[in-house]
Amino acid sequence: MIRFLLHSAFFLDNLILIDPHDGGSIGLPRPEVKASLILITHNHYDHNAYEIIPHETVKLKYYGEFTYKNYTIKGIKAYHDKEKGKRRGETAIYKITSPNGKTYVHLGDLGHLLDEKSVDELKNPDYLMIPVGGVITINPSEAIQLIKALNPKVVFPMHYWVKGHYMPLDPIEPFLQLANTEGIKIIQINKPEVNEETIEKGSVVYFNIY
Repeated sequence: MIRFLLHSAFFLDNLILIDPHDGGSIGLPRPEVKASLILITHNHYDHNAYEIIPHETVKLKYYGEFTYKNYTIKGIKAYHDKEKGKRRGETAIYKITSPNGKTYVHLGDLGHLLDEKSVDELKNPDYLMIPVGGVITINPSEAIQLIKALNPKVVFPMHYWVKGHYMPLDPIEPFLQLANTEGIKIIQINKPEVNEETIEKGSVVYFNIY
């Protein structure tokens, strides 16, 4: 089960929470979950609100590999900008492999296209969570380039503006329009969670929930 908690926050299998925000500081509803493991890609206020979430373990901007309750998590260093972090710092990319072999890649606040080594480490995931709102991350065009390079089965766009959001990001529509132009099927989900087994492969899943 994949649950989208807005912005960049995803909850996997009611166990692993990635990049929780606190709701109020960015103008969105507060996540109301309990997590075993919290993964934080970088220490910015809209991604690091682990204190408000009941949890067992936290990993902040973790680089390397570890196992947690039969999940394998690999953290890979990337940057929040195109200047190797000089403007906005580093961000971790997390590749998570579940006990049943499904792979999830969360790109954090990626601000640049990936080099060949990183693409090789991350390519062909089952599920890709990718920022598409530009301004302080990759833009829609760059997101499409990465989707083609990484070849995920399913894409979950994140880190874009929605009504009420305080952050000056671009909305999701330009990305959806580009994806449609590229022949990628858009699936709209009108609830915050989806069962992976029901998702059509080769699609972008857009959670139309706020």
